Amino acid sequence: MLPGERIDRLGYHGLRIIQNPEKFKFTIDAFLLTGFIDPGPKDRLLDLGTGAGVLALLVAGTKRIGSVYGLEIQPELADMARRSVVLNGLEEKVRILTGDLRDPPPELKLNSFDYVISNPPYYPAAKGVVPENQALATAKFEICCNLEDVVIAAKRLVKGNGRFALIYPSERLVELASTLERHNLIPKRMCLIYPKPVSKSNLVLMEARPGVGRGIEILAPLIVSGQNGEYSDQMNRIFQGEKIE
Repeated sequence: MLPGERIDRLGYHGLRIIQNPEKFKFTIDAFLLTGFIDPGPKDRLLDLGTGAGVLALLVAGTKRIGSVYGLEIQPELADMARRSVVLNGLEEKVRILTGDLRDPPPELKLNSFDYVISNPPYYPAAKGVVPENQALATAKFEICCNLEDVVIAAKRLVKGNGRFALIYPSERLVELASTLERHNLIPKRMCLIYPKPVSKSNLVLMEARPGVGRGIEILAPLIVSGQNGEYSDQMNRIFQGEKIE
């Protein structure tokens, strides 16, 4: 491992990940999105902006799936993700590519993925204080790409009968829905996430499909923690691989 790196457990299925806490650490958002998607056993899945590879590892290590690709613009994080793939013995199932989702590498063919997923940057670069830590800033703020860039990439890479799923701030839900529809990705499933029982929603899980009819399935709200701050029973089950339905 490189200086500053450590190996952390992902909590189930024996999965582990190489991280550098001084740069960026995964959050529960990855577990939420993994629990939300339902790929088929032969599906090809692509994670746009894979970072250190947590989503790719969770999907490949806990679900029956054909293959998983991760695309990451930061070479250092992509290298870390590749080493985590080897650490977990998932080389035959997972491939990490370095590249820009606005101009994907040639290995990612148009309309070739059954599932495209993303945990994209949440905040415009002009909103809030951008961290000096470049890896964290790129992951959290729209520096290298914005929502529309992610949606355009998903539309280009997903199959005509495929699905695109992401996790995003609830306060940007209207923008998310309108951006998806503008690019003919129609929202079909949605789940609002609440930090605590009496709090406002802070995140939304959304799944869209190309060119299908209107009509969306709204799942039951998901509450992450109780008033005491401990994870809810449902969240603990998601950590263990339970689907969000």
